[in-house]
Amino acid sequence: MFSVTLLCLLATSTCVITAILEGVGRTDLEIVRIRLEEEKAKRLLLQNDVEVLMLQVEELKRKCDQREKQDSYLNGSLVTHIVAFTATHSLHTKYVSEQTVIFDRAKVNEGNCYDSSTGRFKAPARGLYSFSLTVTTGGHHLAVHLFIMKDKEEIGRVYSGDGTGSVMVVTVMEKDQVVFVKESPGYSEAVSGDHWSTFTGLLLDRYV
Repeated sequence: MFSVTLLCLLATSTCVITAILEGVGRTDLEIVRIRLEEEKAKRLLLQNDVEVLMLQVEELKRKCDQREKQDSYLNGSLVTHIVAFTATHSLHTKYVSEQTVIFDRAKVNEGNCYDSSTGRFKAPARGLYSFSLTVTTGGHHLAVHLFIMKDKEEIGRVYSGDGTGSVMVVTVMEKDQVVFVKESPGYSEAVSGDHWSTFTGLLLDRYV
């Protein structure tokens, strides 16, 4: 009788122990699974952070590329952020119909885009430009009729009768387009010297 009871107790204890061990095993596996899920979530967050950083790097690279384009070499010369010139007319000169009026003394020539030997300004880049022209006649009771030209297009004109005339224009220019002043068709007139007449240009906004 004692032996049977003992055997029953031993069997019962074995089942209990097995159940406990199985429970412990399942608990450990659940802990491992939870930790794996946590690590997976951390990796996903880290991956998202890396992707955000890569996007930020690409944006910085794009901005640097734009800046390099703005400061890039065009036709062998560095284009600065400032493009501006003011040139004056030093000698009393008579011009015939459609002849280019040469303002031969460049007082300011930032960017070196104005050629004082030809009287022509060449756009270094596409952008919005402003030009102004002030002219005095070459003697009393005389008049002068001048055009501001962008390539073959008239963009402004000045009339000065027995005194001084002036005009300012704003225009969009493409890279390598040229602006200059010429005598009006059908006229032959004199422009005074001694730096009384001036031609000025300025890049207002560069288009990228």
